[in-house]
Parts: sequence; C-alpha cells; structure tokens
Amino acid sequence: MLPSQQYNPIFYLLTLALVGAAAIVLFANPPARPIVSRWGLPTRSDTAPLTGVANDLRGVTQVQGAAPVPVSNALEAYNAQSELIASAGDGSVRLFRRNLPSGGQVTYMVVELSVRTHVEVINADGATPASDERGDTIWADGQKHLATVTTMVNAPYAQRVGKELLGAMAFGFHGGERTSNEGTVVINSAVHRVNPWRSALCIRPDRRAVIGLFSADDVQDCAQAIGGGPVVLWGGKIATTEVQTVGEQFIPFNPLGEDFVQLDWRKKIYNGSYPKTAVGIGKHPGGNDYLVLMVSNGIGGVEMAAQLLALGCTDALGGDDDTSTQLAWRGQAVFGERARAVPDAIAVYLVR
Repeated sequence: MLPSQQYNPIFYLLTLALVGAAAIVLFANPPARPIVSRWGLPTRSDTAPLTGVANDLRGVTQVQGAAPVPVSNALEAYNAQSELIASAGDGSVRLFRRNLPSGGQVTYMVVELSVRTHVEVINADGATPASDERGDTIWADGQKHLATVTTMVNAPYAQRVGKELLGAMAFGFHGGERTSNEGTVVINSAVHRVNPWRSALCIRPDRRAVIGLFSADDVQDCAQAIGGGPVVLWGGKIATTEVQTVGEQFIPFNPLGEDFVQLDWRKKIYNGSYPKTAVGIGKHPGGNDYLVLMVSNGIGGVEMAAQLLALGCTDALGGDDDTSTQLAWRGQAVFGERARAVPDAIAVYLVR
C-alpha cells in the first residue's frame, strides 16, 4: 500500500464532518421548486403570530349566523343556506345566490370535476393567445379581441360537439393595448402562453385542480390553465393587507409574491366593495375535486375569501374585477349585464 493510501483517521473524520454539513445545508435549503397547492410541493410554512389585525377581521372565516360544520360537510351546509337558482347534470353544476348579513351578495357556480363536466378556457372571437418576442401578452394574429361573456357563450366558436355550454365567468387580466390575457393560458392541453410570475388555475387531465405558479415545464401537466391573481385563499388562510406575517387564519396580501405592476390598485380593489371574481378549489373527502366560480358585489376581498373558505375551498385565485365582473348561465347574464368586453372566460360544459 502506498503511503498516500494508508488509513488516516483524522482525514476520514474531517471528510465525514464535511459530508454531514453538506447534507444539513441541502435539506435546510432544498432546490427551488414551483409554489403550488396540493401537489405535495412545499407551501409557506411561516406560522409567526398575527400582527396588526383589525378587530373586524377576527372570526370572519365562520359564516355569520351559521353553526360550525366539519370541512367534509362545509359545501352542502353553505349551499343549504343559499338560494338555488339552477342545476344541471343531476347536480354536477349548480348555480346559487346568497345575500350576506353585511349587505353584500355573492353569486356562485359549484362545478364537480367529473366525467359529466368539462371546464375550458374560451376567448373572445375564438382568438388564440400568444406571446411576443419579449414574452409580453399578444394575440397570435396581432389584432385586438374583446367581447362580453354573454357574447362569448352565445357565439359559434364557444360551442363544442357533444357538450352543452352551461355557464361562464370572466377571468384573468389583460393589458389595455394588446388585450390578451397577461397570465398563463392552456386550452385542451395546448400551451398558448406561460407567465411563471403570475398565479394560475390549472386543471389536470385526471380532473384534479391546483392553483399556483407554473413554469413552462409545469404547465405541460395542465389540460386547462388560466392566469389571474393574486391568490386570495391559500392553504385555508385568507389573504389580507392587514398583516405582514402568516398566522393561523390570515396571510399577507399577494402571498406568492406575484409580479403585479399595479399592486396598489389590486389592493384598493381587494379592500373595496367593488364587484370581484374568484375561483376556489375544494376536495370531497376520498372523492373528486370541485370548483367554485364566484362573483361578489358590495363586499371586500377578505369577506369574499371567507365565503369561499366556508364553501370548503382551501385555495382560491382572484380574477378580474370592477366593471369586468361577469357571470352567465345558459346564455344569459346573471351578473354584469352591462359589463365591458373582456378577453376570456372560464366556461363550464355538461357532457351529453
């Protein structure tokens, strides 16, 4: 044996210590991964005490006048106290309205993600969203395309063979010049736009839904995806501008750190009583996922998020707002009759 190959206990002890230290660093600082909900990837785990919470925010997660109910029964317990407007597919898709004690109102569609339903992103004029050479939002033909949701759902381009279009809700954000959605867009597994700095709703081919930030590789697992933001409900906690740290009930506004140029405007809309849209994700114990497409009027974002939480949703993504807020059912507007034209919507079909 050569001298350099002889056993040196000090050398081996030092090597072992270095390997151990490297392992500690690796596990303490794992490689960055996309922030998504319910795909087993890490979410925010900071549980620092709440600071600066307004008194009227405490307890808002419990619907006023309703007794506490188990999460598994939350959806139907909430629905039982709402007005059923319409139902289709043996309850696979249901439309409700609820007047709130605060004086506001929510109208919402519950969509079971099953073989009976199909959720798809539809665009004004059936146009194709794309990205320019800088990655900015644009329509593939370079033109502008905007329409009201009622116009979209009644147009030939929104019809699908073997499927009945039941309802649709305006969603996403768009730029004033190019009008295409600023966020990620996937339609029937075709990836049209990717914006990894904005949160999106993703529906996988196995009918599981997830909300989060997605890279170009991540969205390959989405059958449908549409960008919006910011996240208003995350891991069962409500986003509010009143806190700076994560607590038991609340998280700071814009919890995923989305890249909004007009973040102050987003806060103003969220805190005000402007009409708003949001989509929430719930999961039946041992069963399929469901979506809640909600529009609110006369309430702030915290109260809207609280209603989604009461419906059993764990995560929810904010969408368009103010005069863009629209919800249609069977070709007729149930909210936003005189709303302005928008680029896209989340459409719900019943499979015949």
